[in-house]
Amino acid sequence: MLSQLKVDVEKLAAPGSRKVGTSGHDKAVEYLKERMLSSGLEPYFENSYELFYQVELTHYTNLAGVLPGFDRSLKPILLVAHYDTCGDQPGADDNAAAIAIWLELLKALKKINLQRDIIFLFPDAEEPPRFLSNHMGSTNFYETQLQNPIHAGLVLDLVGHDVPLEGFEELLFIFGAESHPDLAEVLTETKLPDGLRNIATLNRYVGDLSDHHVLRKNGEPYLFFTCGRWEHYHQDSDKPENLNYVKMARISQYLLGVIKALDTKGLSQKTSDYDPVDMELYLLKRALGPYLEQNDIAMNNREDIQRFVLNWIKQHQL
Repeated sequence: MLSQLKVDVEKLAAPGSRKVGTSGHDKAVEYLKERMLSSGLEPYFENSYELFYQVELTHYTNLAGVLPGFDRSLKPILLVAHYDTCGDQPGADDNAAAIAIWLELLKALKKINLQRDIIFLFPDAEEPPRFLSNHMGSTNFYETQLQNPIHAGLVLDLVGHDVPLEGFEELLFIFGAESHPDLAEVLTETKLPDGLRNIATLNRYVGDLSDHHVLRKNGEPYLFFTCGRWEHYHQDSDKPENLNYVKMARISQYLLGVIKALDTKGLSQKTSDYDPVDMELYLLKRALGPYLEQNDIAMNNREDIQRFVLNWIKQHQL
C-alpha cells in the first residue's frame, strides 16, 4: 500500500510543476490516464478519460472515470482531487497526495459489492489565479460535463501531511456535514483506523477552500477532507519526502468506510436549517477531550465550537 502511494506521488510531483500550460501538466494527464486504465476504470464519457473544456482562450482537461456499481440507476458518488499546481511547485501535498489516496482506495472498492457507480474526477485549474473562477475544472464538470445528478461528493485537498501542531499530528479536518442531515450519522458511525483522529465543523468557518465550492453552491451533499495548511503550502519544498504515507494510508482506509456508508444510504429529504452541532461536539470531544479539559475549554454548544475553531485557525494559521 505505502509503496504505491509513494510511486503515484513521486510520478506526479516529479521535478517541475503541473501548472496549467506546462509540459509537467501534460505529463500528469498522461500518467493519470495510464493509471486509470490500469486500475480498470471505465471512461466517464464515450471512450476517453479526458473531458475537454475551454474558458475564454484557454483550453483545459478534466479527467474522469467510473467504477460501475451493481445498480446503475442509482445516483453515483463523486470523488474529487484536482491535479494542477499553483505556480512551479512540485505539489506533492497539493494535490498529488489526494490523487494517490483515491487511486489506492480504488483497489479496495473493487473488492466489495457497491450498489452505486463511483465517479473519480481529477479536475483541472483549481489553483490561483483560477481559484473560485469559472475556469475551475470542477465547476465546468458539474455545470457542463456531468451526465446525471450525484448522490454526494467527497473532495480531498492537502491530505498528505501531519497537522503542524504537537500532539495533534494525526488530525483530519472535515467540512460540509451541514450540507445534508444524514452525513452526521455517516461521520459518527464510520470507524476510524488507529492513529487517525477527525474533527468536523461548518464550512463557513473557513470558506470554500477547494473543489467542493461548486457542490456547496448548488446545494449538493458533500464532505471536504483536509489536513489544513502547513509550512510547505504553495512552496518549492512541497516534495514527496515531506509527506506522511502512513497517515495517507489511514485516510484511505477511513474513506473506504465513509463511501460504504454513503453507498447504502438513501439520503433523506434535505432540510434548509440543519445544524450538525451534536456530531461536531461528539467528534471534538473524542479527538481533543484531554486537551479541552486541561485548558478548561467549554464545549457544549454552537457558540463554544465557533469560538474554539476560529481561535485555533487564527492562532495556528491552519
